[in-house]
Amino acid sequence: MLRDNKLRQGAAVWTSDGHNIGDAIRLYHRQKDIDPGLKLYGSYLALLSIQFGGATYIPTDFIHSYDPADNKLFLSVTFEDIVTETWNRTPTFIAHGQTTTEALA
Repeated sequence: MLRDNKLRQGAAVWTSDGHNIGDAIRLYHRQKDIDPGLKLYGSYLALLSIQFGGATYIPTDFIHSYDPADNKLFLSVTFEDIVTETWNRTPTFIAHGQTTTEALA
């Protein structure tokens, strides 16, 4: 979905409960050990978020839709879900450089 719609850098990211939490920066893809059951998601959207104090990493499994006309990306999770899941921390595979990075359009 994201590649087909040419997700652009700076897209506004919105939670399902209506919070604008930041702007999309890039995508990171895990190279191994993918297991959503263990919360080891395959890809993450990195965004710059003032609310979360910097970089935030949302698993792409939780992207609901993208509106290319308005450059807005909508998540299927709430603001509180993001806080609970601690997605404001850098995933270990990204911190250790075990990732493929994809720039946004």
